[in-house]
Amino acid sequence: MSTSRLIFDDKCRVGEWVAEQMPDGASWHNYYAMGAETKGNIVSGIVFESMNGHNANVHIAVSKPTKLFLELLDHAFIYAFQDCKLQRLTGLVEADNTKALHLDIHIGFRIEAIMKNAGSSGQDMLILVLWPENYMRGKRLWEKTPLKLPTTLH
Repeated sequence: MSTSRLIFDDKCRVGEWVAEQMPDGASWHNYYAMGAETKGNIVSGIVFESMNGHNANVHIAVSKPTKLFLELLDHAFIYAFQDCKLQRLTGLVEADNTKALHLDIHIGFRIEAIMKNAGSSGQDMLILVLWPENYMRGKRLWEKTPLKLPTTLH
């Protein structure tokens, strides 16, 4: 029996874990969350909130990037771009959070704008965008794996 698995059916547990990983915590409204766990502990999670049919705000937290995290990313972005038919995803990252920024850029996010002095300590806040065509890893999986995850948020 595998001790690692993806979680699609426990948005509250995953959402709470992702919120705890945020610098100042977070609370979600109108959201869906999916994650990965190892030995019963969540190790990564992705929250989509404020979906409007074209865009959603996305929050990604990972304790340690692994193959399971890469699989979670594929499922998450197939869900967003294929199943929900979103045209973009938006993320906010404080400019001095180089670890998160590096991960987001590696995934395919691009800096769209800078909000001066908008961070929790007065630092700049970066607005990031992920367009479907910039997430290359998931494109190979889309043809092979039709996912049926909820297209509405509970």
